[in-house]
Amino acid sequence: MAVINTTAVTNVLKRVYGDRITNLFARQKQAYNHFDKSTRKSQYMPGGAGYYFALRRSDIESVGARVEDAYLPEPLSYDAVQGYIKPRLMYATLRLSGLAIESGKTNVQAFASIQGDAVMSTYQSLVTDLNRMTWGDGYGKLGVLSSSATPATGATWTAKFDNDLGVRYIRKGMICDFYASGGAVDQSASAVRVDSINPATRVVTFEAVGTDGKNYRTYHPNTAAQSYTKAASAIPTSSQLVRYGARDAAFATTDTSREMMGLLGMFDDGTLITTFEGVSTTTYPEFVANVLSNGGVNRELTIDLMLAACDLTSTRSEKTVGRIWMGLGQRRKYFALLSPDVRYAPAQYVGGYESLRFSQDAGIEIRIDPVCQPNRVFFEPANEIKKYELTGIGWGGNDEQRFHWRENYDQATAFLRIYTELGVEDRRSLTVIEDLTEPAGGSTGTMPF
Repeated sequence: MAVINTTAVTNVLKRVYGDRITNLFARQKQAYNHFDKSTRKSQYMPGGAGYYFALRRSDIESVGARVEDAYLPEPLSYDAVQGYIKPRLMYATLRLSGLAIESGKTNVQAFASIQGDAVMSTYQSLVTDLNRMTWGDGYGKLGVLSSSATPATGATWTAKFDNDLGVRYIRKGMICDFYASGGAVDQSASAVRVDSINPATRVVTFEAVGTDGKNYRTYHPNTAAQSYTKAASAIPTSSQLVRYGARDAAFATTDTSREMMGLLGMFDDGTLITTFEGVSTTTYPEFVANVLSNGGVNRELTIDLMLAACDLTSTRSEKTVGRIWMGLGQRRKYFALLSPDVRYAPAQYVGGYESLRFSQDAGIEIRIDPVCQPNRVFFEPANEIKKYELTGIGWGGNDEQRFHWRENYDQATAFLRIYTELGVEDRRSLTVIEDLTEPAGGSTGTMPF
């Protein structure tokens, strides 16, 4: 006798969905949201809207000791230069078909409201990317190849990023460009899209290049890249994976950055960026941050190094460090230093951030961000870095209609945008410790990123 079991009734059972979709990825958006917004007013300037500020390089040094009846000190003038902070333009686009919108209007037929979920996902993606930019230098660097890789046109292909930077800034679905280390775009590996990421092995799988209608070069932001031809040539070791369209095809560090400036570029002594906020660090060497490096050789974090960083900020700027930024690896190193001293136990979580204290007397707060640049610890006077927002996150367009129907298609398109920049006027007050050893961990002997 046939038994009516669950297999037999599969097609007549009602499917009951939950009211949420579980993400298989982490959204890291701590740092950007933390910085205060500048109260400076926008001023129009040639080339776009931005914020001006003045830098005095010296006082009026017409002082000195004299004997009686001698000439008074020569009257002198101070030396000054003007800088500017120019907002960068960031966007996130969204397109839905009419059927998808109608099919997903209620939770009875769908996991969630398709339109509402897509809008929220687009917003979260933009905020997450802003946080990624917070740790960069404005040029979109995502990772560095640890071994050569060869793009494929008929199948997925892989690339390995087995170093301290790892895959922390790479996300599934990103469209990226490969660049020779510090040089031009790799024409055989431009506009490639991430298919999946293995954080344990630090291996990234990319979609087949330019197949199945997925040729992202067609609308590449760099018009020169739209005509690049695919080739099965290897991408050299140490090549950089860069966010799609974040650099010119022929890249140089003197180029104007397209992405928002991040802490890697701010806490720099002219090595990465020679002109910062419109001020040449070659002509005006005073306008650089303080870098405590070790010649490219990693060493352990120590309390003495941290105190030296605080002292350097105080010496150059007469300001006191109020905030320290570090990643998960250096947090572990810091815990190891302080574990014998129970007075330095972790503090409470404040505003969504994990908070520690470096000095209970001085009250220097330590903020932890999982996507902080590795091998570094950043020291900043409180509220020295600010957001210069010309326009906050909102819908683009000049009317109140968020979605616009695409001509000749049953599709609706909308885009979010934000015009913003991170900036610092007293750059002398910023200090970074570089060349720090990252700890090993996990079953594979590597950090999860």
